[in-house]
Amino acid sequence: MPSTHTATRYAYDAFLSYSHGADTKVAPAVHRALSRLAKPWNRPRALRIFRDQASLEAGPDLWATIEAKLSASRHLVLLASPQAARSPWVGQEIAHWKQHREPATLLIVLTSGTIHWDHTARDFDRTRTTALPPQMFGWFAAEPLWVDLTWAGSETELSLDHARFRQDVGTLAAALHGVSKDVLDSEEARQHARTVGVRRALTWSLAFFLVASLVFGVMAQVRGDEAERQRKEADGQRRVATVRALLAESENRLAGDPRTAVRLGLTAYRVRPSTETRTALVNALQRTPYAGVSLGPDDVGQFVRQLSHDAGVLATAGEGTLKLWDVSQPGRRRLLHRLTPPRGNVEDLAFSRDGRTLFVAATQGHARWDITTPGKPRPLPALPGATGLDGGGFGDGDRTLATVREGKGSSGRLDLWDVAAPDRPRRLASVTGLYDATRVQMSPDGKTVVSATGKITLDEADTGKITIEHGSGMTAWDTSDPTRPRRLGRDAPWAGALAFSPDSRTLISSHARTAYVWRIRPLHAPQLLSQLRGHRGAVTAAAFRPDGKAAITLDEQGSAVRWDLARPDKPHSPGKLLDAELSRGEDVAFTPDGRHIREVDTNDAVASWRTDAGPGPWQRAQVAADPVAVAAVAISPDGRTAATAGMQALMLWDITDHDTPRRLSVVRGFSGNPTDVAFSADGRYLAGGDDASRVILWDASNRRHPRKTATLRTRGPVASLAFSPRAPLLVTSGNQPRLTGGIAGWATLWNLKGGRPAQMRSYTLKSFTNAGVASFSADGRLLALPGAGSGLFDMSDPNRPRHLTWDPGAVLQQDTAFNAKRKLLAVGDSVYQVNGTSLSEPAVELPDAPDRGGRVAFHPDGDLLAEADDRGTAVLWDIGDLRRPHVAAELPPADESVDDVAFTPDGRTLLTAGGDGMLRLWDLGRLPAAAHDPKRLACQVAAGGLDRTQWLRYVPGLAYQDLCR
Repeated sequence: MPSTHTATRYAYDAFLSYSHGADTKVAPAVHRALSRLAKPWNRPRALRIFRDQASLEAGPDLWATIEAKLSASRHLVLLASPQAARSPWVGQEIAHWKQHREPATLLIVLTSGTIHWDHTARDFDRTRTTALPPQMFGWFAAEPLWVDLTWAGSETELSLDHARFRQDVGTLAAALHGVSKDVLDSEEARQHARTVGVRRALTWSLAFFLVASLVFGVMAQVRGDEAERQRKEADGQRRVATVRALLAESENRLAGDPRTAVRLGLTAYRVRPSTETRTALVNALQRTPYAGVSLGPDDVGQFVRQLSHDAGVLATAGEGTLKLWDVSQPGRRRLLHRLTPPRGNVEDLAFSRDGRTLFVAATQGHARWDITTPGKPRPLPALPGATGLDGGGFGDGDRTLATVREGKGSSGRLDLWDVAAPDRPRRLASVTGLYDATRVQMSPDGKTVVSATGKITLDEADTGKITIEHGSGMTAWDTSDPTRPRRLGRDAPWAGALAFSPDSRTLISSHARTAYVWRIRPLHAPQLLSQLRGHRGAVTAAAFRPDGKAAITLDEQGSAVRWDLARPDKPHSPGKLLDAELSRGEDVAFTPDGRHIREVDTNDAVASWRTDAGPGPWQRAQVAADPVAVAAVAISPDGRTAATAGMQALMLWDITDHDTPRRLSVVRGFSGNPTDVAFSADGRYLAGGDDASRVILWDASNRRHPRKTATLRTRGPVASLAFSPRAPLLVTSGNQPRLTGGIAGWATLWNLKGGRPAQMRSYTLKSFTNAGVASFSADGRLLALPGAGSGLFDMSDPNRPRHLTWDPGAVLQQDTAFNAKRKLLAVGDSVYQVNGTSLSEPAVELPDAPDRGGRVAFHPDGDLLAEADDRGTAVLWDIGDLRRPHVAAELPPADESVDDVAFTPDGRTLLTAGGDGMLRLWDLGRLPAAAHDPKRLACQVAAGGLDRTQWLRYVPGLAYQDLCR
């Protein structure tokens, strides 16, 4: 059939754009119908249609492949639906089409939702149209052709045998063929008649084909090879389509079901390793606050669980069992010890706040354990005169223990014990006649005790009417004098949580789905400040952050809610942590730094969450290091001290606590502006250079009072300094003016042996531009000197440096950095593998990396490369897989340039400094671990890959793989 579109030859007559979630049934049916309707007898198909799951070949870059197929298609057919309107892939395909084609080449098939054309506005009605992506609005000058297939969703069979389906698809096919529908119908009838005639002719030709069987045998072999090729091609297409669906589902689930989201991202990465899938997995691992879950053992009968106050140890008790677990690492657990439980059922477990003592209350006894060394616990003497107990809690610096014993009706008992000498406990006071005697907590300062019960006592009168004699509640006690506790008041109801703030001024209790915040004052009954609502089930536990400004509440559905309690009377929830596949929540606690939350459920599963999670590195601290600007920053080998080279002086900073850096000293004595700073390999010496052609050495053994030891005159302004890690060598480099104009680079080696620096050798770098940053390899064997004509030097014999052959243009104006662990050398935007004294060729080039103008630094593991940027930011490159380098994170921009970057030796923090005079410390979070081994981290966080049921659902057609074995 002749086509009206002959100007350009296209590989496909139409590209089918649709939502996998909405049109998995309609899309294949439309594809088959368009291929078969009015098909000439001698052609395999009437129209060639591209549909991703049927036509997409394997390729490393999914969007680039899609983009090529769009460009090779004459028409775009959009299967419009609300799901397609929200699909980022469909939107991206429409945007590409708009950019390169006319509106008349886009045809619409409505499968669900609504489409309304506003004739007045000459555009689709945005308020009433639900099935079109935003990119479709404002493009068409007149109402386009669209076919209504909304009825097709309820049909069980869609084919050309279905009259209505044939009629509607015929309308679409006529537009694609470029003829009227009447002509198309006539052509279909003619082709059918021709096909019948051909079939009759073929019947009479059977004899001929029998004679030619040998030829067909050969052809069968050829076809078999082609079938195998097509099978492999189809497998690649299926993998690409599967990866696309996995990545989309992972993104959709990241907020609500992070464990499954990470598993889906891991599966996509393993099914088809590429830059796209690796980037998606690393980003998912960074963005989710979910840190992992350690599943409990298959023990039966565990019914009491308690986390230590630092969330590092879990105690579990059941019938005849008492165990201590190390849960300090997210997603992991280790059995520390099996203890002998007291007689009867264990009712309560309580850790002292310093984590050194465990108290166990049971119906027929009790026990105390010294767990200073959790792997080797020591039993402590029993409380004199005490038998069975129901609860306990420590206070007053763990010097006092409060216990309760429940009785019938109001016959319970509260006891206070002096346990300052763990081996000699003594009773301080007893109060009897208590009803609230099931649970007890003591404030950290020991001045308040709260006893509580969740039981309700019913009274049946002579008339047969049942009334509540006692309801659940809690009673507050003034224990400022622990020998004379005084009742302050009772509040009802209560069931679940009891938690004091670290400063003892606030208490959280709970009943049903509400938690209550109370003000605690000496000699006063608790005052209700606010209520915490929004839980999915009854609140079972609560915990305060170590600074007391935030709290977490846990409910019986396993979900936790964070609360900002900076103003306890006006609480605010930053968000809910989801259940992570937990059962009923049992206990919750913060880590000492407040950055992780751990919760344990009734199946002993321990889930960990990060409270500081974000899409990239976040700023931990910043300090003003210079009124004008900071040119360079260096970190001592032990990671405890940072040195900054400001415009006015050098400064030393104590960065032991990355949250609160403290200035140690200001080092002066320069004639010009300091330009660089460096520590010696042993951290004893500090060197600083300036733009007045001087280098000063200090003995920095005493960080508060560095002692000047030498001043070196250089050939020109100093650009960089570098100490050898293995020999008493210092290299200085910089620039000096030429008599003929311009500048020339220079470098000088200094022998520091004996405390008297002596110049060993000086080089003139053949460069008409600035020299960059010089650096030594970790073993001191190689020295990289930037500048044309310089390059690498073999420093095996420091007295006779050997110039190594290397492409001089590769280091022109580029700063350098070595990494010891992976034996890498970064030269600007190029990364080389170091093999002895040679470099691998060609270099790995960072894709689309502009000339940022700042220094570079390797993460200690070698999987991240930081680049300072003179536009006010710093970029972190993921080079864990050198075949697929990509940007892992970009720091928020500052007002001025970032001129230097440095990683702390532990790899947890990045320091930046630059034109605004600020020194900033950035927490890298999970990024180093994700870049180092995303598969391992994903398996740890998600506690394994997809199970067989999930695999069958999300990865149909591919054989199951246990990705974390």
